[in-house]
Amino acid sequence: MAGGSPMKLQYCSITGADDAVNITDLLDIAAQYPFVEWAILLLPAKAGTPRFPTRGWIDRFAKAAAEKNLNTAMHLCDEALLGFVAGDADTLAAMQGFKRIQLNLKFGDVEGKYSETDLVARVQSMPEKQFIIQYGKDKQSLLPLLKDTPNHAVLFDESAGRGINPDTWDAPLAGHFCGYAGGLNPDNLTRNLETIAKVADGHTTWIDMETGVRTNDVFDLEKVKSVLATTAAFMQR
Repeated sequence: MAGGSPMKLQYCSITGADDAVNITDLLDIAAQYPFVEWAILLLPAKAGTPRFPTRGWIDRFAKAAAEKNLNTAMHLCDEALLGFVAGDADTLAAMQGFKRIQLNLKFGDVEGKYSETDLVARVQSMPEKQFIIQYGKDKQSLLPLLKDTPNHAVLFDESAGRGINPDTWDAPLAGHFCGYAGGLNPDNLTRNLETIAKVADGHTTWIDMETGVRTNDVFDLEKVKSVLATTAAFMQR
């Protein structure tokens, strides 16, 4: 996607809305900031706790978001990720209505419990969705397997939801649609966007944040709106 033009942000992904969040508020914010992508975490074992909504809330959100044609993503965590690879019917049903699916390879106890080739085959079996691979240096073995898989993207995310800002941001990987996450919040977003714009010059990308839009582990709509206002101003430069 490089070509001498400035970096282009396609999405500002906001992760972690849960049952405590009014779905109507998310719809209203998206009407003002259409580039927002609402990313919902799926982890059945923690459903109903902060960050992890119940299936009922997820289904209501997916229906409302589809009616408004919003940008949506579902992040598969722990047993949900393993369920996806195994073809679990409940996991696949929960994914319906979401445009992008993030495979959280760096969250929970999943290491060594799935086959990379089976994961890629499952991604290839669902070409109507874009699959985001939560990437770190330890996951480089996946990249060659994805070279003939157009419906994938790569998220630089060493933080994995812990809210830790990296010292440096990597340049996009050749042949992969890449995004950035890790410690982004309303206070440091402008500085980080300026840095990302330099390393991703000429590329289309996206950013994602989770912990940075929470206060005392509560999803904070004011922080969300602050982040989106900053992103909007950056996009208009």
